[in-house]
Amino acid sequence: MSTATQGRAREHKVRDHLADHGWEPIMRAAASKGPADLLLGCPFRGALLVQVGSRTKTLGPADRARFLHAADLISAVPVLATVIPYKGIKYLRVDAGTPGKWAEWTP
Repeated sequence: MSTATQGRAREHKVRDHLADHGWEPIMRAAASKGPADLLLGCPFRGALLVQVGSRTKTLGPADRARFLHAADLISAVPVLATVIPYKGIKYLRVDAGTPGKWAEWTP
């Protein structure tokens, strides 16, 4: 399975998991175009901007700034979704601080 196929599968897994929790998929940025992978909406919670990755996914300072700027522009919650094989999905709310201090987020 190619890296692109694996990435797509992770994005779909996160999208489907969030949809099961009431989030409606709005768009997916294929091939890592743009600052985020998914945009979802919820009538009660607003917009959610999601960057999807594997266990080794990192957001460097420049990528993090771009991601947070995009989330701010559309008043969305910025979330990093890490897909961990056999364990599920871990969600972290991204902020300007160091990644080790990001708070867990639940759908």
